Amino acid sequence: LRSSLRTLQQGVRLESCGKDVISTGTPGLDSILPDQGLQRGTLSEWIAAEPGSGVASLAVRVAGQAQRDGPLILVDTHRHFYTPAFIAAGLQAGEVILVRPTSRAHELWTIEQSLKCSGIGAVFCTIDYLKTKEFRRLQLAAESGTAIGLLLRPATASRQSGWADVRLLVSPRASPPQSLCRRVNVRCLYARGGLTDRTVELDICDETGAVCLAAGFSDSAVE
Repeated sequence: LRSSLRTLQQGVRLESCGKDVISTGTPGLDSILPDQGLQRGTLSEWIAAEPGSGVASLAVRVAGQAQRDGPLILVDTHRHFYTPAFIAAGLQAGEVILVRPTSRAHELWTIEQSLKCSGIGAVFCTIDYLKTKEFRRLQLAAESGTAIGLLLRPATASRQSGWADVRLLVSPRASPPQSLCRRVNVRCLYARGGLTDRTVELDICDETGAVCLAAGFSDSAVE
């Protein structure tokens, strides 16, 4: 069955040849994604298994990679994001457009319109709950634009259906003694056109912001 699924996966990937794929900036994370990165014009969900899991640190790296081809639109309705910290993580300050909507309706409109724009590198936001119709509108908006949609979601999102092209669950793991790094487990819950339930363990250095394959984790993609 796994062999048959791989054959089907390869067929789907052939259809996507020529599409613009952006690396996550972390080879170990790329390895669990069907296209070795994220395609432009798609939505990805970054689900935190619990607060402080490191999900924002990983998504910011992707946003930084996507900035090479266009600005990042940062939708911060609840003022959760500390912009200087994002800049320290590698974002280009001159290529960040910060939008702070004043209502949920304004927030959804902002995200949708941002995803539709051409020439945008990424759209980054935290959003707790999405109705099926709202999620579908965002997915269609992403399809019509050039951005990578990065939706940071709470743990409850993993139990909801959605329209994201990629769903990643980020969970904390115990770090080695005296380590300056946070260890996280990233599980690919869903990837359109690819196998799911692939995982990787990564170390996030809080001092430098660097992300690398966890020490001793020899196989970067475990099924």
